[in-house]
Amino acid sequence: MSKRITIHDIAREAGVSAATVSYVINDTAGQSISQETKDKIWHVINMFNYKPNVFAKNLRSSARKIIAVCTQTENYADKADFIDVLEKLSLAFNGKYDLVFIAPPFGRITSADAIIAYNVSRETFYAIGNANYIPLIAVNCCVEDKLFFQITPDFEKLRAKADNYFKTDYAFVCPEPNDAELKNRILSAFETVRFTDDILSVKDTAVFTINGFIADFFKRRNVDLYYEDIYLPLCRHTADCVEKALSREPFDVHIYTV
Repeated sequence: MSKRITIHDIAREAGVSAATVSYVINDTAGQSISQETKDKIWHVINMFNYKPNVFAKNLRSSARKIIAVCTQTENYADKADFIDVLEKLSLAFNGKYDLVFIAPPFGRITSADAIIAYNVSRETFYAIGNANYIPLIAVNCCVEDKLFFQITPDFEKLRAKADNYFKTDYAFVCPEPNDAELKNRILSAFETVRFTDDILSVKDTAVFTINGFIADFFKRRNVDLYYEDIYLPLCRHTADCVEKALSREPFDVHIYTV
């Protein structure tokens, strides 16, 4: 049986006292501990997968792992999109983990074993990462960092499918991504893009979307609609990456497109 990690092990590896580790874990006020020392302690905690009591008291008695899901929702289309993602994530995890939604502003998330950051800006992603030293997965966010798994749609492949379906001009319609690089990828892949939180403003007669909320709207209009539901495969890739990250095993491939 492997040795149980204690606060003294964390203190030894971080080169500080057990009291300092305790102050950092409990965010004790009045202590002059540098941010560099705090970061080092949290990195050691993550490396050893140590669960302090401040974490454990928030976990369910079943000891099921908890996955926090963070997002930035700007409008109703974003919110409907996120609900769809949560449902697909639940299916992909098949009841193995508990999913918990965390609303902004994002700070220290003490009750989770891993975090999925969905449709957030790159800056927000790193703000979440700098506050939490547990596995962090980027979904619909381009961080291009080998320390993190990243899962995004393959817009070039989606463009090819849409071109084959329409054989003529069409518009790709979706909410505007919070991540600038993801937005650029969409603009590069499609000739006509409508980033909109006002669907009524879209006057195109041929529409391609991967957003279920937008697809449902246009199904009721006299519009030639092509809807490609990519969220279940995207969420399955996400679940697989969460499993890999929680295993703490080294990985060669960290970027996936669906």
